[in-house]
Amino acid sequence: MKAQLKELSKREIDVAELLLQGKSNKQIAVALDIAETTVEFHLRNVYAKLQVSSRAEAILKLGKSTSLITEHLREPVVETEREIQHTSGKFISENRESVSIHNGASAIRKDVEMKNRWFSYFVTGLIFGALFLFYFEVIDRFMNTVHINEENALSIWAFISVEFFLIFGVWLIPTIYPAKVEFRHSKRVGRSVLAVIVMWVSAVSGYYLTYTLLLAFVGLPNMEYYLVFGQHGPTFWQAWAALFPKLILFKFLQWSVVGVIVGGFAGFIASSLYSFWVRKTHAMLST
Repeated sequence: MKAQLKELSKREIDVAELLLQGKSNKQIAVALDIAETTVEFHLRNVYAKLQVSSRAEAILKLGKSTSLITEHLREPVVETEREIQHTSGKFISENRESVSIHNGASAIRKDVEMKNRWFSYFVTGLIFGALFLFYFEVIDRFMNTVHINEENALSIWAFISVEFFLIFGVWLIPTIYPAKVEFRHSKRVGRSVLAVIVMWVSAVSGYYLTYTLLLAFVGLPNMEYYLVFGQHGPTFWQAWAALFPKLILFKFLQWSVVGVIVGGFAGFIASSLYSFWVRKTHAMLST
């Protein structure tokens, strides 16, 4: 057996170790950052060198080796394997193939759930950004109706604080929602932070996409000339070409960078606090 293991290449050993952990071909490919077809190629080589013909036989044969794997990698094999008979010195598993199929189906289901979650972060961010455009206009009009004593520093400070909270406080929504949901599923602060960044950048996209649509098809105050279906002169598209980079594209890129930096920082704080709260709650329940 040891002689057969020595024939395995470094990459084949990596594949074999992940195989023993119950990983599907797709999960092995993701873990090693290779194509799924490459995983199948390495597995065929492993089967040939171990002189086995199936995944179950390979797992069983590898599980007996102490030179290739450590105890924590062998435990899943020992727990799931049910040896029901011995024929010519070989153990035949009754349910190993069904376990492999179950693991594969479970991996596919988790992969689909993960993609659906990240799609929901993106779509929710777009919707939030579109609504924020109208919300910002409402807050701006409301604050313009408030009169303060400009000679009183406390009144000015209070006015600025309230306006700041009303405008930027709502960004707790695209911060707390993805941070909480993603950490609950992945149990990783880093993944939660990335989810917040995705939603923030998506919100910026939704904001400027909505602004562009309003400008082109509905009309904005003092900018009716840019209506696509309105009356316009021969320089209409030249005017759009000059306006779009300055008013929309550059600002979108600028605020996207802000979204990555500020959103990442806000996501880290929210995810860390939620992680701490989860651990503390579990500790209290276990005592």
